[in-house]
Amino acid sequence: MKNLFIISIVIFIFTACTDHKELGSQLFEEGNYELAITHFEEVLELDPRNEMMLYNAGRCYEEMGLYEKAIEKYDKSIYYQRDLTIAYLGRGRSYFKSENYKSAVIDFKNALYYDEKNEDALYYGGLSLMKDSIYSKAQKAFTELLEMNPDHYKARYNRGVLYAIQANTLFALSDFNNLIRNKKLLKNAYFNRGMIYQYMNNYDGAIHDFSKALDLGLENENIYLKRGECYSSIQQTQNACKDYEEMAKYNKSKAKEYLMKYCNLVNL
Repeated sequence: MKNLFIISIVIFIFTACTDHKELGSQLFEEGNYELAITHFEEVLELDPRNEMMLYNAGRCYEEMGLYEKAIEKYDKSIYYQRDLTIAYLGRGRSYFKSENYKSAVIDFKNALYYDEKNEDALYYGGLSLMKDSIYSKAQKAFTELLEMNPDHYKARYNRGVLYAIQANTLFALSDFNNLIRNKKLLKNAYFNRGMIYQYMNNYDGAIHDFSKALDLGLENENIYLKRGECYSSIQQTQNACKDYEEMAKYNKSKAKEYLMKYCNLVNL
């Protein structure tokens, strides 16, 4: 009788855990993270060392922007299974989103230790290094990822930005040309290629690219400023002044400075 009772308890716990896991997973997919957590926590009440339920709860907290709680869950998940790559990725993302880039880099390195071909670990590791201004290592991470997957357009875009930051214009142009040719991240690719053309004094090319980026919906202070500067450089003052006027929507004081300097306007 005692053995039968124990078996019954085990079956009950297993069934309850399975039901909560399935409900939690379904709710997570639907974006109902708060309710999903309640089901994952129900499993953890019965099985507190369940590394996957700890991971799932961490994912919910991460999606809700509660990064400290997410990191706490990922910590426990890793404690119970040291080689759980997805938990390192989750904790790394949470560190990244909370701007703790050094800790993020460590976690993405740990993920690569257990899965050296993991594209997410390479990509987010590169982003973390980039945010921490460690450009050479970030560039290396993106290049390694692109060697594995040449179609990873986000890695190509960020590598292009890194090349541009380091004034490696030819390599930057190659990456942005590739994105434009393949119609990926078009408005950002056009804007960044325009910046490079401006740096190279190719003002007509820069104006073309800034205009394309605007047509695609990229509107901000910088794009009007940069296109205005290009117009000024080729003595198209009227067009330049129009852009400085548009810039006033985003930065009135700076727009006024440029309008006074290049357009002889005192009032804005």
